[in-house]
Amino acid sequence: IGRGGFKSAHPGWLTLASHIPTTGLGSIPHQKVVVKRPFIKIFPPSGPSAGTYKVGRYAVADELSKQFKEANVLYWANSLLDLTYAFVNRCVAASSAPPPFEIPHLRFVHAGLALSFLPGQMIVTKPGAKPCSVRAAFLLEELIPGGPDAFVKFIHNTDCDPLLDPDEDGYSTALFLAFTQHVQYEKTGGLAYISDYQGA
Repeated sequence: IGRGGFKSAHPGWLTLASHIPTTGLGSIPHQKVVVKRPFIKIFPPSGPSAGTYKVGRYAVADELSKQFKEANVLYWANSLLDLTYAFVNRCVAASSAPPPFEIPHLRFVHAGLALSFLPGQMIVTKPGAKPCSVRAAFLLEELIPGGPDAFVKFIHNTDCDPLLDPDEDGYSTALFLAFTQHVQYEKTGGLAYISDYQGA
């Protein structure tokens, strides 16, 4: 599917053999997913040049750590968005009139962590560490329909203003997402808010 600055994304599918959820990731047999994995840029000995590098992979222990952190961030981002909608719903319920605009109903992609194991083999990831049979860690995300043309970056992570202009499709959604950042910042006492909103 593509490669960003520090992660590669590949097409895949997911079928769970047991503990099948009724909704979300894995609830559909052969569900199309995006398989993401972090990488290291390995430059030639002559030094970095524009676009000239090989893709290297992290040691298993480092990859596990990075992927668990990424999955944890998605988990907390979902919680922050739920907190925002709970606030909005309370305000709407307490008001004597409905809001004069439509409130977007948004969510994050369903995601999960998948581990690849070496059958019958144990690997020592670092000197003194316990042996481990994990070979690789992958972040699986539901495939967003519509392809790259449907993908929109609403707010950049270094600026709270919407990236879209008022006359562009999705601008009202971008404004709502900017509003969610303010709610999250206030409700967490300035500890957390979701940045870099993007999606379809």
